Amino acid sequence: MKITKIESVGNREVFDLTVDGDMYVLENGVVTHNTGNMYSSDAVFIIGRRQQKEDDEVTGYDFIINVEKSRFVKEKSQIPVSVSFEGGISSWSGLLDMALEAGLVTNAKKGWYALVDPETGEVSEKSYRKKQLDNKEFWLPILQSPKFQEWVEKTYRLSQIKMINDDQIDAEYESIDSEIDDE
Repeated sequence: MKITKIESVGNREVFDLTVDGDMYVLENGVVTHNTGNMYSSDAVFIIGRRQQKEDDEVTGYDFIINVEKSRFVKEKSQIPVSVSFEGGISSWSGLLDMALEAGLVTNAKKGWYALVDPETGEVSEKSYRKKQLDNKEFWLPILQSPKFQEWVEKTYRLSQIKMINDDQIDAEYESIDSEIDDE
């Protein structure tokens, strides 16, 4: 099939058809299939949770946002969010897991964490318990680290490059216009 004309038709209402069977051939030869909500959605996040407890008392929840489908975040990413009844959403939610994976924090020993110098890879002599990590003094050096910022972008962000550049689009339009004029 060859494109002979491109014409704007404005905004039109579209429909998500559901039919018996796996596919359906429309009158104009276009093949469609059952898509449902998952395929017609721009983003699908599934949220799981587990309780935060101190002794037998529930003090909040740890949520995991599983990215099943997204146009802006890599699919299959997991985004942890901690919410306590006392303090609400933790400003530092999920950072420990991310910093461990990025290599900027290490398990110094069981139940203790230490900073790793992003330039030298040296482990700090000072260790922290997990409860001591909810503060800006611990996290700001990590958040300001170019290594951590690059790791987050590489891990979670989808590419922002154009799939086709403006010169290619202009050339394609010129080619189509030329072919139309020749007819």
